[in-house]
Amino acid sequence: MDSQRHEAEEKVVANLQSSDAVGTVETVLARHRALLTAGLRETLAAARPATLPAPATAALLETFHRQIEYHLGWRQADLSAVTTYPGKLLRPTLVLLAAELAAGRAGAGPEQRQAAAWRAVPAGVCVELIHNFSLIHDDIEDGDEERRYRPTLWKLWGVPQAINLGDGLFSMARFGLWQLAERGVPATAIVRLAAVVDRTCLELCEGQYLDMTFEGRADVTAAMYLDMIGRKTAALMASSTELGARIGDADERTGALMAEFGRALGMAFQLRDDVLGIWAASELGKSAAGDLRRRKMSLPIIHARENAAARDRRTLTRLFAQPQEPSDALLAEALTILEQTGARERATEALREQVALARRALDQAAADAAAAAEAHALLAALLSFVAEVAA
Repeated sequence: MDSQRHEAEEKVVANLQSSDAVGTVETVLARHRALLTAGLRETLAAARPATLPAPATAALLETFHRQIEYHLGWRQADLSAVTTYPGKLLRPTLVLLAAELAAGRAGAGPEQRQAAAWRAVPAGVCVELIHNFSLIHDDIEDGDEERRYRPTLWKLWGVPQAINLGDGLFSMARFGLWQLAERGVPATAIVRLAAVVDRTCLELCEGQYLDMTFEGRADVTAAMYLDMIGRKTAALMASSTELGARIGDADERTGALMAEFGRALGMAFQLRDDVLGIWAASELGKSAAGDLRRRKMSLPIIHARENAAARDRRTLTRLFAQPQEPSDALLAEALTILEQTGARERATEALREQVALARRALDQAAADAAAAAEAHALLAALLSFVAEVAA
């Protein structure tokens, strides 16, 4: 068994491409895309026969699996296959890069670092499937009829089936995690990693609970909002980098630093969206002041509510209470209130704080180790991309 595993590792390592260009986000996301896509397909294929379907229901259960694949972007609404996978795979990429960095910090050579990334693929698959399970349930809870310009699962097949499909995807995520054993990760380490995953899933649910609880409330503070996005958005990125680092044989301090990096990076990504969602919406192909038009709660709006004069707070309350899209005049008034209260500056300041925390944790985790330099540069490129909004 060990000889087969080592032969497989060597084959994968030989086929991995190293890149000298580390300055773009696409370079980062492309590094392990083929490896992760193959891992995702292998995990879902392995899940099909796992429950030994009976001949009488095999065709129906095949539809169950294909509907999950539709959500992942692998199939059309008629369940016919598509040839491309549109996902960015950001979170699983973080898993593999963290594994590379930790292995490099420990002095591993190029082949050993790439082998560490290969071993971490099932953890990357687990993270990606958890992310997608949460999206299925979010779409139901938020009533969203489209995702990635396609009908959502519940819109096509109803809420009860979509809930069940999300639960099935969550089970497949755990199924993927146990595949770490097939890549040589010790059982005791897998159990510890599973505890990280369970804690993260609870945080995700808590974050979604807070997000739904905040809807329609005028007493949500900036501190409350930051805690919510820390659970709903940043927790899974923290889990991603922690899982990868521990699979890469990180010591306790390096593992904790990589978790800190992932959490701060996740916070920064959300705060970047908060800024762009109001002041750069048109550049993203959205209508101007897009988040205000949709009455989407974000840090700039909460800051304005907390700091505006009473009359202006009433204006913001009126905007968010309207069932229909607000008029351009009301939006202009709201944008003026945000400017007067320094809402954009508050959000960019919070973004800069998270970027600084992430950069410090990443630098300390790499510790100037030459063998960790490439993974460090790739992760730093992601951070620089997020930081551009606050420049």
